[in-house]
Amino acid sequence: MNRRERLTASLEHKEPDRVPNDLGGTDVTSICIGAYRSLMGHLGRDPEPVEISNIVEQLPVLNESFLDEVIQADTRQVKERGGSRWTLKIEEDDRYYRFVNEWLIELRMPREGGHYYDLAGFPLKEPTREALDAFPWPDPSDSARWGGLKDEVRALYNTTDYGLVIGCVFGGGVFEFPQYLRGMKEFMVDLLQTPEFADDLMERITEVLITAYACMLEQVGSYVQVVSICDDLATQQGPMISPALYRRRIKPRQKRIINAIKAHTDAKILYHGCGATRVFLPDLIEIGVDIFNPVQVQAQGMGDTAALKREFGQDLTFWGGLCDNQMVLPFGTPDQVREETRRRLDDLMPRGGFVAAPIHNIQDGVPAENILAMYETLHTYGLY
Repeated sequence: MNRRERLTASLEHKEPDRVPNDLGGTDVTSICIGAYRSLMGHLGRDPEPVEISNIVEQLPVLNESFLDEVIQADTRQVKERGGSRWTLKIEEDDRYYRFVNEWLIELRMPREGGHYYDLAGFPLKEPTREALDAFPWPDPSDSARWGGLKDEVRALYNTTDYGLVIGCVFGGGVFEFPQYLRGMKEFMVDLLQTPEFADDLMERITEVLITAYACMLEQVGSYVQVVSICDDLATQQGPMISPALYRRRIKPRQKRIINAIKAHTDAKILYHGCGATRVFLPDLIEIGVDIFNPVQVQAQGMGDTAALKREFGQDLTFWGGLCDNQMVLPFGTPDQVREETRRRLDDLMPRGGFVAAPIHNIQDGVPAENILAMYETLHTYGLY
């Protein structure tokens, strides 16, 4: 069974020869640059030069032989390019590196001890229709984003057996992106105090995302097995908004995006949502989500992975959940990592419907010995 067949079988809720395995197949299942350099050094491999694939998350382009020989990864990511009117320009002062992205959102990273870029400046200052009309929205149909992509992905499809995954286009969703443009607190207030503005903002984001996915899938929809969308709805303690508000204002727009994606491809839909998302899983199933990521086991209601599999495993593939990423992976012993990883495999791998991956990106400071213990356990016990 080759890698694409292995992934496809699990997504169809069948048991392949072994659990399919993803590292770097999305920008939320990879490894940060500091952890990567440490791991490569531990393995006696030269980590340099490192090209950055995601500047905000500080994710490196992973070495192909490392992915094949050490990780045994079954996936590769397909990503859009930047628009023609924007060029990355990083500025720095005594405290920060900073840049403004094509949405005019300012991001910055501390010069000392920084690990990734944080949101620092929000371009939509006022909750008004006039502000929305005046905003210079990125053009999702800009040919610079998609030019040459079809040939590149077709070659990858025809010359390799990897499962191909489209990462989250523009890196956000209909609920997240308004927070990037307005600020989290401001948009939460908008939802209740200026609902017409909030709905108009979300509507414009929805149309941008629908157009972007359509443009990309017209190029590569026949070659990819998974299309990712991202929209965090919860903190670690619970939902950020009430389920009723979600169902009334957010869910219909997410459904439109998913329907538009499915009109252009037979690929499965991966939904990335961190935190205590259990209450939303029936809604996600209802709107056409096939795969749920990241299964954040430290979040409320997400730790009993056996119960999640029993309740939702017929409808959802779980992608992630391989090892507790907040306590065990960074702070446990290798034996504790092995025990935790084996437990999650026992819970999630029966009857297929599971893709092993880190719970979000492996963070800087995670010991190389623990990362290897996680993957050695997967390779030993992740067999059907």
